[in-house]
Amino acid sequence: MGLGPMARIRVKFYSFAAVTVAGIAVGAPMWSVLAAALICVAIPFAVVAQDAGPLRALFLPSRVAAPATTVRKAAHHAQIP
Repeated sequence: MGLGPMARIRVKFYSFAAVTVAGIAVGAPMWSVLAAALICVAIPFAVVAQDAGPLRALFLPSRVAAPATTVRKAAHHAQIP
């Protein structure tokens, strides 16, 4: 799996974790906190079940890809024949 889809899954995972913590902090109804927590727990299981890559990639971002700014600079400064 490429870096793009894993990054989107990571954002969703952290978003549901934040919603769970915020729900506990503000005293949201128990069903909504449980729903967010269950989704947050289910995401790593779904990553492993799909064999989408190492589970560690879900929790830690990869530093392998070049930043988009350097790719844009290279394209901008490319010579046209």
